[in-house]
Amino acid sequence: MRKGLLLIILVVSGLGFTSCKETVAPEPVQPVKNYFPLPNNTVYKYSVDSVSATNAYFNIGNKTISYGPEVVVAGTPYYNQTEVTTYSGGDIVTQRPKVRKTDRGLYYYIDTSGTSALIPDTLKPFVQIDREVIAMALPFFPGQTWSAFKFNVAIVPLISVTASYVGSAAYSYDVWGLMSRVNAEIVKYELKITVPDLGTGPINLTYTGEVWYSEELGVVMREGDHFLFQLLAGGEIDLLSPNYKVRERLTEIVR
Repeated sequence: MRKGLLLIILVVSGLGFTSCKETVAPEPVQPVKNYFPLPNNTVYKYSVDSVSATNAYFNIGNKTISYGPEVVVAGTPYYNQTEVTTYSGGDIVTQRPKVRKTDRGLYYYIDTSGTSALIPDTLKPFVQIDREVIAMALPFFPGQTWSAFKFNVAIVPLISVTASYVGSAAYSYDVWGLMSRVNAEIVKYELKITVPDLGTGPINLTYTGEVWYSEELGVVMREGDHFLFQLLAGGEIDLLSPNYKVRERLTEIVR
């Protein structure tokens, strides 16, 4: 009896203590920063460099990026991103990735038409492949990582891209059209391709790179493997595509 009475007293006392506690106001919701403005009438101009055998950068051309009207792909609206790269040798390459963004991230539609050659027909019913690359996951925070893209057969990963937030840094190059230098948030990407032996030997490839995103401006620099950046921008997965080290630095914006 006394034990039961004591339990009742403890419960009532606890309720009284809880009701008397000071009310703590919830933390205010912080607005998500805009690291990739869309829609966007700005034209971005980049210097395109590669790396020599002695790790010295040398210029191989320039690139312009602009954004066009919305298009709908598989029921999802995207913006056309037109990239025109003019190489020093005279070649001109035009690409038109499809990009969209929300308050939670940045997404590129990916062309998966070239993946069928990677697996035999008997395994195709078990394929799981992302329709988009998650280039950015917001808000950024220390230690953040996320799965940017995956292509699995059953539970076996064939192609995967992992992204990680590295931190902030000052972009140390002058940009025509900007009054001052800017800071950027750095995201590192790692692409792994692992294909089992289907008669021609196994494939194990790794590509890495970084993208620098500046608030209210967008991408100010990309540096790493060209093959990785092709995939991040929604390019076709082509294992025969050449790879080389590339650095793209924002040099001018035209508004």
